[in-house]
Amino acid sequence: MAKSDKVEIQERVTKVAMDMMLKFGLKGLNMVELARECGLAKATLYKIIGTKEDLVREIAFEIFNVNMIKILEPYKSNNDPAKATQEFLDNYLSYAIAGQKVLIQQIYKEYPLIEKDVDEKYEDEINIVYAKYTEWQEQGLIRQDINVEYCIDALESLNDIYITRHYSEEETINRLRAAFRCMIMGMGISLK
Repeated sequence: MAKSDKVEIQERVTKVAMDMMLKFGLKGLNMVELARECGLAKATLYKIIGTKEDLVREIAFEIFNVNMIKILEPYKSNNDPAKATQEFLDNYLSYAIAGQKVLIQQIYKEYPLIEKDVDEKYEDEINIVYAKYTEWQEQGLIRQDINVEYCIDALESLNDIYITRHYSEEETINRLRAAFRCMIMGMGISLK
């Protein structure tokens, strides 16, 4: 099997496994069913992915890449605090909640070392957000009398609270929308 074929098959396996996990949860990620869905023998599947934990780690990074890096993009490309923050909220509340719930409620509980690995990547990305809000504060675009780091910490904590509770996805989104809007408006950022 050529290296590019193996990479292509590994990407397909990861995508199918991630779809299964988002639909059925971590407990619904059945390796026999995954092999069948991918048209592979179970032994071939394990040669490609390694262990189930290796596959789950890959899925965790994929969820992170698809969700966090994409939703934080407005902070890298937009210099208007209101527009960047609104775009972040729209993106996050539109498609990142399901992935976050799988990461926090399932993967991290079953595989705590994966949380540590993903958190290292998260810290790199969130530092960009801290820097952007600090820059906006220095430019007088957001309130001067707040501590940006504390505000972002509070937003992260609100996120963790609502994601870890067993609310429906709709209820989680509604609660996060309301909580994030209050915090962000308190930072002096007008949202639509």
